[in-house]
Amino acid sequence: MRFPEGVDAQPAVLARSAAAIKEALPDLSPLPERALVALVGIGASEHIARSTASAWRAAGLRAVALSSAELLDAGAAVGDVHVALSESGRSAETVGALSAVDGRRVGVTNVAESPLAQVVEDLLLLDSGPDTPVYTTGYTATLQAMGMLGEHWTGKDADWSDLPTQVSSVLAESADVVDSIVDRFDSARIIDVVASGTGAATAGEGALLLRESARAHTAAHETYGYLHGPMEPLDSSTACIIAGHGREVQLARDVSRIGCPTLLLTTNEYVESSENLHVFRLPAVASPLALAVLEILPVQVLAWRLAHGRGLAVDGFRYRQDDTKLGEQ
Repeated sequence: MRFPEGVDAQPAVLARSAAAIKEALPDLSPLPERALVALVGIGASEHIARSTASAWRAAGLRAVALSSAELLDAGAAVGDVHVALSESGRSAETVGALSAVDGRRVGVTNVAESPLAQVVEDLLLLDSGPDTPVYTTGYTATLQAMGMLGEHWTGKDADWSDLPTQVSSVLAESADVVDSIVDRFDSARIIDVVASGTGAATAGEGALLLRESARAHTAAHETYGYLHGPMEPLDSSTACIIAGHGREVQLARDVSRIGCPTLLLTTNEYVESSENLHVFRLPAVASPLALAVLEILPVQVLAWRLAHGRGLAVDGFRYRQDDTKLGEQ
């Protein structure tokens, strides 16, 4: 599947995946009381894990996130329950890390026969179908699944049925906003992607996605950390993508005044676009992880526009490594 086809397929994929997750969750064992959950992944999955940990803690669960490489290096359990995220189920570091720890292990993947499935006791299948080489459908379906899993474990199930329609609307509205910024983002020396809390996935995956697709130089930053020094090189040759509705709003105003072309992804109703500042207002949603799904969509559209303009097909990686995926390539 080509990258733009994957972007467009997300509403239908999310609807199908939500139905599969909803049917599977009753068979998943509850968490032991006060259990510490360690969420584990690498690459895009690690970014999802970090947002999930933030959302789950806010909902009352004890949760931390770490990269598969960290857990593999530790060689010992970090939590009472480990939840591993891997769309393909073939990430070598994730499978290796889960194989080395004791205790309950849960896998979240799209492939029932994957190596990850062989090393966990509980399996939550996405049923998100084929994905693009630079992840689209699998990424947003995993965010949705983690939101639904956390709600299942807290007993506070939300209604996810509106998300596919909201995704369709955000994708349709992204085109005009991207048209207004694409040239300046294309000429930027670097693109900083900034967010905090459950926006961690948007910062991390946004920066990764632009590197993988358009081969842009990017950096991911946590909002408050960004205020403590990393802003110093900013000038009009730096573009910024900022996601959030709190301190991020003032930050977006500040960097745009410096001259940085800035895209603000926010639910804030009061901030308006101005010179250098382009506001994309997102709909309010019940789950912070549903908001993370919506936040990445304009970045996907921007990534494709940049890549296409640079003559890139976004059909795989130039520098593939032979030890990051298990099984068939």
